[in-house]
Amino acid sequence: MNTIWTTLSESSFWGVIKIILIIATAALLYGFLKLFLLKIGRRVVAITKSELDDKILEFLDKFLARMLIIIAIYFIAEALAMYLGKRALQIVNGILFTIVVFVATSLAIRFTILITDYYLRRTARKTGTEIDREFGPLVNRVIQIVFFLTGLLIVLDRFNIDAKGLVATLGIGSLAVALAAQDTLSNMIAGFVIMFDRPFRPGDRIRTPDGTIGEITEIGLRSVKLLDFEKNLHIIPNSEIVKSTIINYSYPDPLIRVRVDVGVAYGSNLKRVKEIILEVFRQHPIITQNPEPAVYFVNFGDSSLDLMCVGYVPHYTEAWKTAEEIRLAIYEAFEREGIEIPFPQRVVHLPDFPGNTNLNAHS
Repeated sequence: MNTIWTTLSESSFWGVIKIILIIATAALLYGFLKLFLLKIGRRVVAITKSELDDKILEFLDKFLARMLIIIAIYFIAEALAMYLGKRALQIVNGILFTIVVFVATSLAIRFTILITDYYLRRTARKTGTEIDREFGPLVNRVIQIVFFLTGLLIVLDRFNIDAKGLVATLGIGSLAVALAAQDTLSNMIAGFVIMFDRPFRPGDRIRTPDGTIGEITEIGLRSVKLLDFEKNLHIIPNSEIVKSTIINYSYPDPLIRVRVDVGVAYGSNLKRVKEIILEVFRQHPIITQNPEPAVYFVNFGDSSLDLMCVGYVPHYTEAWKTAEEIRLAIYEAFEREGIEIPFPQRVVHLPDFPGNTNLNAHS
């Protein structure tokens, strides 16, 4: 009896020693890694220009203790295995395995979201969009669901629970949701295409196939918002706008052409007319000199000689006002120079016949 008691006492003693060693090792390892992260790690990440390594270092610094505690608990459970019965050992191992899987899943979710948030913000800065605000919550939610289901399946497999039924149910449910939300998903995918392809950006002026012209105020998850000249807001589904031919007046260069059509009377000196118009364009403070303004004689009209005058302004928002000022200046210059701007006229010839003498006199 004394021998058995002595043996149990010795085994308990060594078990306690083993547990103390595990805790001490975890504490020393934590101190070493903490020192490494604070000293060497920060020096290394300070050399690089990327912010990603700084965020990874901050993540490790924040969750290092949690990871080491999980590892220490696992080894402590192994050390206590000899003092537990077979059934109790299975229960303890199952509980610890579940805790480790879900804590590891939580850390994996946090780490993956950290990476995706970084790249979404960087893409948003490069593209001038709000892709991080629009799609960040959606991407993070998908990451959480995928990792959570993965962890759940691992735990179920550990306890020999057949997860095929659960997977089949999830698959059928996902299919039903996808069919019910087909239009929404189509708009979301089209939104991703718009964000990455960047055919237009917030603030750009575009023209849609139906002739609507306006400025992009927002590119959302489901639709694009367009504000026209009358301050009416047009909400266009992303799936429709992706399939349409869009004219972008702002991209790749906000420089835009100002066109003014002018008609002068037959018999006018076209060379002098062109000189006057070019002088008006060149004297305007907004019209650029590169590309230079130009005047073209384009048509023999019914009542006038038609010219097309073009110049360029730095931004589309200045086009309408500049065109009006150019027209006023051309009109005043023509008045000073005595150049006639004709209006439509018709000459009617009436045949001579008895009793129509008065009419022929006036024709």
